[in-house]
Amino acid sequence: MAATARLVVPISPDDKRLLEKKARESAMSMAEYARRAVLDYDPGADREAQETELRALIEAHEAAFARMTQQLDRTDAAVDRMLAHFAAKVEAP
Repeated sequence: MAATARLVVPISPDDKRLLEKKARESAMSMAEYARRAVLDYDPGADREAQETELRALIEAHEAAFARMTQQLDRTDAAVDRMLAHFAAKVEAP
């Protein structure tokens, strides 16, 4: 099927230069390069990968938070023991 419809997409001059460079390096016209890029783009695939990465980050954060909380509990208990020790020394004759 011949491409007869037009689509006007405003882009920055820097983006246009980048598109021209990539198209030239791929031995394609800018229109063909852009058409292929648009038709091959699947935002759903990116979203799934991003969600997987975010789930892994959340799990890592939860594990780190649990370890941190446990360490803070141990530190708090050690401080309590130290304060009790010094309080006993102050009370002793």
